[in-house]
Parts: sequence; C-alpha cells; structure tokens
Amino acid sequence: MSAQQEHADQEVMGNDDDVVVQEWVIEGIDEKLTPLQYHYLSLLQRLTSVKNSYQTDPEFESWIMSGINKAIYSTLRDCIEANIGDSAKELLRQEHQVN
Repeated sequence: MSAQQEHADQEVMGNDDDVVVQEWVIEGIDEKLTPLQYHYLSLLQRLTSVKNSYQTDPEFESWIMSGINKAIYSTLRDCIEANIGDSAKELLRQEHQVN
C-alpha cells in the first residue's frame, strides 16, 4: 500500500483520538436516530416549514405548492424506508395541528 493510500484511509476512517459522539436528535422524537434518519426527519421539518410560509406568500402559485407537497410526500416515503415512518407521520400530525 502506498503512503498516499494510507493517508487517504486515515482521513476517511479517522482514529480513536478523533472520535466525536454525535447525538442525532429531533425535537419531539423520542428515539435514537442514525445520521440518515436524522437527515430525513430534519428535511421533512424544513419542507413543512417552507410549505407553511409559502401558503401565506402574496405571490402564491399552485404549481409551486404542488411541488412542495410532492417533496414532502417523497421525504415521507424516504422516512418509511428508513424505518422511521411513525415518527415522520407524528411530525406531520403535529405540524398539521399547529396550523
């Protein structure tokens, strides 16, 4: 193995001194999340926030809202595939009750 390859492996894998424990937490969700699950749930939160703010936009256009709704649905499907569908549905329920 070349010295260059060894250096690249260390950057990817890191070493024990560089280990940082990251907690992936979403407010309102009481389960431990993987980084991918965290990504999907945080994306779902951001998309619902975009939807809520766009609904009151004076330049509202239905085709844009349709795209936002499709993005939310797609992210919900990603959450289901990542085994956090119930948590995602709960986030959507909470968001719906607020508005």
